[in-house]
Amino acid sequence: MDLKKLQCFIRVAELGSFTQASLTLDQSQSVVSRQVRQLEIDLNQILLQRNGRGVTLTPAGRQLVEHGKGILRQVEVAELALQGECGILKGTVTVGMTPTLGKLLTVDLVTAFFAEFPDSSLAITENLIYWIQKRLILGELDIALLYNPLPSTHLNYQLLWTEKLCLIAPASATIACETVIPLQDLARYPLIIPSRQHMLRNLVEIECARHNVALNVVMEIDAVSSLLALVVKGFGYAILPANALDAPYRPEGLVAIPTSPPILNRVVLATSAQRQLTPLAQRTIDILHQSIGAEALP
Repeated sequence: MDLKKLQCFIRVAELGSFTQASLTLDQSQSVVSRQVRQLEIDLNQILLQRNGRGVTLTPAGRQLVEHGKGILRQVEVAELALQGECGILKGTVTVGMTPTLGKLLTVDLVTAFFAEFPDSSLAITENLIYWIQKRLILGELDIALLYNPLPSTHLNYQLLWTEKLCLIAPASATIACETVIPLQDLARYPLIIPSRQHMLRNLVEIECARHNVALNVVMEIDAVSSLLALVVKGFGYAILPANALDAPYRPEGLVAIPTSPPILNRVVLATSAQRQLTPLAQRTIDILHQSIGAEALP
């Protein structure tokens, strides 16, 4: 597969337009169109549906975009690894994490990274764990920070820290004066928790099922900031790490009460088991450890 043709195709797919793609690639529209058409001939597949408003992806085109981004990223990684062998730490590092972890770690990571590598690039994407993990497996990300990931033969995991989940309650609630809440008592509280796409939801349900606790879920809200705002307004209670109340967006008037026995939430650093990290990506992991701080590590 010709990488230049692949690059042209992915840029057209991302922008939905041959005209816009030709501008960003600094090539004529006819050249870009010819490259994409030749790629379709090489693969014997129709990748794009052309129309008056631009282009849309066919099923085959969607598959190629998904894999093609990882292919181009791995070519870049190989080039950077060769530079690293010569002692040059320069290039782009891509990091994925959940929005909750992003609010805790992004500012410190970016600050420390550019203090050491002002001429390099750091791309940070935030999404649900499923999508972050998928992009890491496809090679679109170098590093991922995840909550309680499922085992995978494609990935290597390193435990960063373990934290206790807590019942998040209004400071005016009767339970707010307690230092711990029995796990069995969670059944008494109307809960606002994320949907089952979130690993945290699965963790809570699995641990409660082990102790025969039936949860009373009254609302599913994925955005932590909105979830906490609803707890403040008295719509229910949440189950989150205590550090959810340390983030800058947190509302006032909430307390975190750990459960007994504890529900332990694992924060994991993940990398590909099939692709080598560049020296710059490896140094970024070191920076992450330093940003987190020794006191946060297990």
